[in-house]
Amino acid sequence: MYFIQNWDQIFDGLEKSNITADDIKSAEAELTINIDDVYGPIIASNRTLETVKENQKNYLTFTLPAFKTLRSLTFILRSRGSRWSPCFDDWGTFKGTWSWLDIELWRPTKGPKPKGRDIHLAGNSWELDPKRLIIKNKKYMVGTWLLQRNRHAMKTWENYTVTWDVNEFELNDKATEKWENGFSEQGNGDPAVAKKERWYKGGWSPNGQFVRDLKPGDELRIMMKASTRYPGWRCEVMYCDVRAIWT
Repeated sequence: MYFIQNWDQIFDGLEKSNITADDIKSAEAELTINIDDVYGPIIASNRTLETVKENQKNYLTFTLPAFKTLRSLTFILRSRGSRWSPCFDDWGTFKGTWSWLDIELWRPTKGPKPKGRDIHLAGNSWELDPKRLIIKNKKYMVGTWLLQRNRHAMKTWENYTVTWDVNEFELNDKATEKWENGFSEQGNGDPAVAKKERWYKGGWSPNGQFVRDLKPGDELRIMMKASTRYPGWRCEVMYCDVRAIWT
C-alpha cells in the first residue's frame, strides 16, 4: 500500500511530485469512514415513503437484541414536514414546528406490575402516569421521547443522523446552547405561551440516559407525528435506518 507522506506536494501541484492520481484515490480510500465502525450494524430499517397529516403513524417497530451493555443507538433518516406556514420568521428553523418523530418504548406486562423507575425513565421523556398505563397486546408503554423535529416550512428533504450515546448527558435546561435562539413567531403572539415554548437546537437532544435504561428485548416504535392542534401540518419520512453498538 502506498501512503502519502507529503501532502504539501499535492497542494503545490501534481506536476511537482511523483504522486499520481491513482495514489491519491488509494489514500482517500484508506481514509473513508466505515459507517459500521462508527455507528454499528443496522438492527432495523424501513425504506418506504410514508406521509401522515394532522395525525400520527407508526413508521418502524423493532426489538432490541440481546446485549450485556448497549453503547449507542443511531437513527439515520430522511424526512420533511409541512411545506408552508403563516409564521414566516420561523421558516427554516426548528422553532414552532409541529412535524416530528418520536420514539415509544414498550415492555411486556408479564412479571411484577411496573412502577416507579420502570415507568419514569430519566431523559426528555413525556412521562406517563403509572396509574394510567397504556397497555396493548400484553405490552405497556414506558414513555415517549422526542427523536427529531422537521424544519419549519421547508419543501426540501433533509438528512438527519441522531446518535444517543451512553456517555452523553442532556444539557441543563438553563444552558442557552440547548435551545433555538428566540421564541417562535406563533408563541410571540401570546407572551404566556412564548415563555413556555422552547425548541431544541437542531431539533433533537442527546439522550444517553434513555440508552442506559434500556433492556434486551425492549420494543421501540418510531412514530411519525403531525399536529392535530394546528391545521395543515404533515410529516413525511423517506427512510430510517437504526444502528447500534453493544457488547
